[in-house]
This record gives sequence, structure tokens and C-alpha cells, in this order.
Amino acid sequence: MKNLLRVFVLFSCAMPCALISVSSPACAQDDSARIRELEERVRRLEATVQTLVESQQAAGSMPADRGNSLLAGLSTPEASPTKPATSAAFLDAELAGQGLGWTSKPPPQELLPNLGKIGAAVSFASGLNSGPFALKNGSYFGGSVELPLALLPGGRLDYEIGIALAQAHRDLPVTSSVAQVANLTVLNALLPDGGASNVQAALAGTAAAPFPVTANANWKAQVLQLTPFVLKYDVTRLDRYRLRPYALVGLGTYVTVSSQNVTGSGLRSDSTLSAADQALLSTLLGNYSPFAGALLGGQIAPAAALAQRRLPAGQGGVDLGVHFGGGMDWRITNLASLAFDARFNRVPDGLSYHTFAARWGLHF
Repeated sequence: MKNLLRVFVLFSCAMPCALISVSSPACAQDDSARIRELEERVRRLEATVQTLVESQQAAGSMPADRGNSLLAGLSTPEASPTKPATSAAFLDAELAGQGLGWTSKPPPQELLPNLGKIGAAVSFASGLNSGPFALKNGSYFGGSVELPLALLPGGRLDYEIGIALAQAHRDLPVTSSVAQVANLTVLNALLPDGGASNVQAALAGTAAAPFPVTANANWKAQVLQLTPFVLKYDVTRLDRYRLRPYALVGLGTYVTVSSQNVTGSGLRSDSTLSAADQALLSTLLGNYSPFAGALLGGQIAPAAALAQRRLPAGQGGVDLGVHFGGGMDWRITNLASLAFDARFNRVPDGLSYHTFAARWGLHF
């Protein structure tokens, strides 16, 4: 039975030329060489399979009856009519199924198998910030990408790049020096005999001054936080509990846009100007008072053409600072994690603030 495959292969290859060997001696010689080559290939194949099966049986990873059936399937093609015994697909499937590791396409290599295919992660954060420029607490949203750099004693080193938005607002009074100049101009035009009283009323925003000098405004600050270079150290000694404490430090770029929004018409309702003069000012200014709405630098509103197009008004700047912090990461599954994160931003000119957030991570 064991030689049945050999006979079958030899017979199949020799038959076409055997039919014409009487009329073609050269073909008969080619058949002899081909037969010898096929015999040698079959012997090598049988020896290889025999060696693999015996090694697996000796290691106890393959039952004896399964090894015998594998050899029988190789020797007797009629035992498996749908899988030719000499096909590479048949041998790959049988040997891979027995854990021999013999497959035509080996699995891809993984850099850090215990963390994922490459140990990278993408995280999304939401929480609170302490308020830049001493404003009230506000919202915080962001995201980051982490890439593994190196294995260190007790943990590993990651490179992180992130982007976040911190917002804060607070109601505070704002005094406009531009409103003082505008008051003085209007009073000198309408009350030319006012003299020093015009100056006093214009600076204080009292009496006949038409524009408020000091008004309550909602101060709003938005900080776009870019951290292009952050080194993060993960402690891996608590992996059996699915916990990873971490610490990080890096550099940050902070883009700030702030505005002061004053509600109302921008005209004093208690001004002592005559009703006719107040009506004239309202007609001239329309719905766009220079001292109402979002102020530029806390002084004056943008032009009416900009306000009509709803362009944002305010002032901003770009600063560089230090970004550092830490937290605890809990790996919920092999693909998802939840971290409680605290970070600090040390930036000059009063922009410094810190954040507390929950971070949801996806690992791949």
C-alpha cells in the first residue's frame, strides 16, 4: 500500500510517451530520465513526512492513530478522493492542523505581542481644566497617538504626540479707554460749553456721557494645546492586574484666542443727554455699537462689516511651555483601555493651567 502512490505517479507520467515509444526511441529515453527523477522526489517526500510524524509522536503532540492516518493518506490517494495526496495544499492543511508549523504563508511578525501587533495606541480624552489666566474651570477635550520606542527596566518608553482644546470663561468687569475718548468727543460736540465737566463725565462714564466706560463682560479664553514631543514611561510590573502607572514629560505649543463679550446696546440708558440727542446716536450707530458684543482687546467691537459676517473677534498669541504629568491606565480588554490622567502645563505670562481627564484608548 505504501508504494501505491509511487506506482500511480510513475504510471501516469510514463503512459503518454509509452504509447508512442515504438515510433520514438528518444521519447523512451526521456521517459526513463523522468521516471528516475520522479522516483527520487517521491522518496524524499516520504522521508520528510515520515520524519515529521515520528518527531511529533515522540513529543506527544500527535496521537499515533492520527500519524498513521496521515501516512496512509499520503500512500493511498484513494482514501481521500477530494484531496490528492501529492498536492501541496493537502500536506499544508494536514501538517498545520497538527501544529507542525509547516504552512505556505507564515504569520506576520509582531514587535510587542503582549501589547498588540506593534504596541501603539490612540486615545481620546475629556475632562476639566483649571482655567488659564486665572479664569474659572472649563472643559478639556483632546486626543493623542502613542508609539513604542524602547523597553526599559520595569517598563517601556513611548513617544506621544497630542492635540487638545482647553476652554474657560468668567464674568468680569472691563474698562475701555476707547469709550472714554468717544465720550469726550461726543460731549464736546453736543455740549461745547461743558469744559472740565465734560472731561470728568467722559472719563467716568457718568452724567451726559453716552457710552459706558466700565461694563460687565463675559471673558472667554480658548487654548489650542499642541504637544509634538512627549516621552512617556509605562510601568509594566502590574500587568498581571491589567494596570499600568505612567509618567510623561515633553514640550508644548499653546495658541490662545480670547475675547470679552459685553451684552446690551452699548449705550447708557441713564445718560442725561436730551432724548433727541440719544435718538440721533441710536440712529447713527444702528445695531452695531462700538462698545457692545465681542470686544477686541477689551476695548472696542469689530467693524460692522465683520460683525455681519459673524467673524470671530478677539486677540490671541502663541507660547511655548513645558508639559508633564502622569496617571493610571487600566486595560479593559486587549484592544481597549481606560486611564485617569492628570497633566500640568507651565507656560509664561499667566497661561499656566492643569487638566484632569479620563482617557479612552484603542490599542493596535
